[in-house]
Amino acid sequence: MKKIHYFMMVGLLAGAMTVLPGISHSALWVGGEIGANFIGRSDVNLRFNAGPTETFNNASIKPSVLGGITLGYDFVKEGFAGYNWPAWMKYFSFAMDFTYNRMDRRQQYLSVTPASLGNQFGKDTLASINGSMAVLTFLFMGHYGLLPDSEMPAGRLHPYLGVGPGVVFSSKDVSGYDSASSTDIALVVETGLRIFIMKHVSLDAAFRYRWFSPKYEFSGGSVPVEVDFDANSYSVLARANYHF
Repeated sequence: MKKIHYFMMVGLLAGAMTVLPGISHSALWVGGEIGANFIGRSDVNLRFNAGPTETFNNASIKPSVLGGITLGYDFVKEGFAGYNWPAWMKYFSFAMDFTYNRMDRRQQYLSVTPASLGNQFGKDTLASINGSMAVLTFLFMGHYGLLPDSEMPAGRLHPYLGVGPGVVFSSKDVSGYDSASSTDIALVVETGLRIFIMKHVSLDAAFRYRWFSPKYEFSGGSVPVEVDFDANSYSVLARANYHF
C-alpha cells in the first residue's frame, strides 16, 4: 500500500506540470530508468528498551534492482512560457526524479561494540530485516554539448553533473515486531553521459551516489528496539528520455 501511495504522488506531480500553460512548448523531457543499487557496509546501532547502544560493526545490505522515472527541464530560450533565458543558461537543467529499490539485510554474525554486550567471542547475531526505499530527488544539473551537427546544433553528446537533495521514504520489517518507517533528507550526486540518438530521444549512462541516515523504532515485540545507521548508496543507471 505504501508503494502505491509513492507512485501516485509522483504521478500527480508529473501530471500537474504537464498541464501548466505553455509548458507543452518547453524543453521538457521525461525518462524511465533501471539499474543496480548497492549500499555500502556500515555500523548498525541498536538500543533495546532505551538501554545502552549495541553497535554491530560492518554490516551489509543486499544489492538490489532500482527502477524509476524522471521529469526534467532544460533552460533554453524555447523554454517555459517562451522566456528568453540568458544564453549561459543553456548549460543547466533541472530534474525531478523518483526511484524505488529493495533494502534487505540478511542475518549476520558480527563483532559488537562494546564487546561486553556480545557473547564470549565479542560477537552477536544481527537478525535479517526486509526493507525498501523510495526516493524523491531534485537535481540541479550542469552539462556541455559535444559533437554538434545540423540536426543537433547543441551537440549529440552531453557529459553532465547533477547535485541536489532527496527525500527518502524507507521501511523495515523484522520478525516478531511491527514494521517501522523513516523519512529522511538525502544528499544526491549524479554524473553521467547523455547521447541523442534522435532529435527527441536520448539515452543516459549514469552513476548516482546518495547519503542518508535513517532511524527506525520497532514496537510490538517483548522489548522495543531503536535501529539507526548511515547509508551510502551507489547506483549504476541506464535511462531513456523523450524530449518535447
